[in-house]
Amino acid sequence: MQGTGAMRRALKQDDGFSLVEIMVVMAIMGLMASAVVLMMPRADDRLIDALDGTRFYMMAMARTSVSTGRVLGLRFDDRGYTPLVLEAGLWRTDTALVGRGKAWNDAVLTAVELDGARVSLSQKTGDALMPHVWFLPTGEVAPFRLSLMVDGRTGALKGAGIGRFEVLANEG
Repeated sequence: MQGTGAMRRALKQDDGFSLVEIMVVMAIMGLMASAVVLMMPRADDRLIDALDGTRFYMMAMARTSVSTGRVLGLRFDDRGYTPLVLEAGLWRTDTALVGRGKAWNDAVLTAVELDGARVSLSQKTGDALMPHVWFLPTGEVAPFRLSLMVDGRTGALKGAGIGRFEVLANEG
């Protein structure tokens, strides 16, 4: 019976958690929650990421055009962009040379302008595949402006001349 009495005394002494223990756990949970909130991407970050990703891809396309001596292009649509190669007067996709197309993810394409004029993004069935922006082996890029939107915030990627691409974020 002495074992039962010792067990009862042990149970009576353990009344639960102290206030200090609860406060320490709450502080740890607060730190973890704040870390999660800080790691969540904001609309500004996603817009800049989409514009920068497109800019880096275009820089790679321009370099590839110069190094291979071939005319390359990009065609844009609501889903993203597709790289194209000019061969024998016709544009075609070539994943071996320029890789696969990229998706916009959170961004929405709002406009493409070439030399200041807005361009249609629609592609009719049977029409020849044509890029919106092209890269020449001389390093030249036709002047363009590509506008994207993420959560109501707009930004643009502007290109002109030789290998110059500029990100213009938070325009609206």
